[in-house]
Amino acid sequence: MRSRKIQPWQSPRQAGFALLIVLWTMVLLALLTAQVTAAGRAEVQMAAALRLSAQLQAAADGAVYETIWHMLDGGGDMWQPGAAAYNLREPGGVVHVDVIEERGKMDINQVPPGLLTGLFSVLGADNTTANAIANAIGDWRSQSGGGDADDNVPPEYRMDGRMWGPPGQEFERLDELKLVRGMTPQLYEAALPYLTLALEQGPWLQYASPVVLAAIQKAKRIAGLTVDSPDVRGPVVLRLIATAEGAGGARYVRRVLMRFDGTLSGPAWKYRILEWE
Repeated sequence: MRSRKIQPWQSPRQAGFALLIVLWTMVLLALLTAQVTAAGRAEVQMAAALRLSAQLQAAADGAVYETIWHMLDGGGDMWQPGAAAYNLREPGGVVHVDVIEERGKMDINQVPPGLLTGLFSVLGADNTTANAIANAIGDWRSQSGGGDADDNVPPEYRMDGRMWGPPGQEFERLDELKLVRGMTPQLYEAALPYLTLALEQGPWLQYASPVVLAAIQKAKRIAGLTVDSPDVRGPVVLRLIATAEGAGGARYVRRVLMRFDGTLSGPAWKYRILEWE
């Protein structure tokens, strides 16, 4: 084997050092190449995920509006409100739609505090706490509340560290209940399935859940309250839950609270979206 010829100006140590520099340079270039490749792959995956999310969102929203269209069109018994479920094929995939009847729930802008006291008691709050929160809800929606300006914030709200008070107007969203004095996250989550908006009358007993019926019975015992018979000409309030599922277990859920005015037949219906989540 012939040995490598060392130039007069080059020592063995210098040659080894130069080789080491070349090797480290190659390692650095390999690392940079791997990082650039990984970053590119991550960006491609992120773009694909965003695209899939947009497709699922569009599919869920399309299913909501298709359901509304069928209801307005009087599309037969299948599209009447109630505990109904449909699978609709949209451009982004198949969407499962649940149509939930809200008329068996309590309209937080209409039911008397005594009925809310009954609900909170059934859900586990003691009578004193349930009554205090129910009355706070009544003050919140009362037009005599005085508004929520800084000068009008009640002392009890200030004592809780809140810089707002009852606005003296009806609730516009259910999640405004979180701002009411005394309302806890646990009680809010427990009560939410039994509350609604824009019903403008007491709960319909034929649609009411066992919890709502128990609350009514408790309110009768505590405060002697009664629930008036519903006006069949009144509005219909529904909750639509559209769930679009895609590849890899991806899913997008659209929740819509909406109100129909008019009778349950034909295109004369008018609707209004109350919440879009």
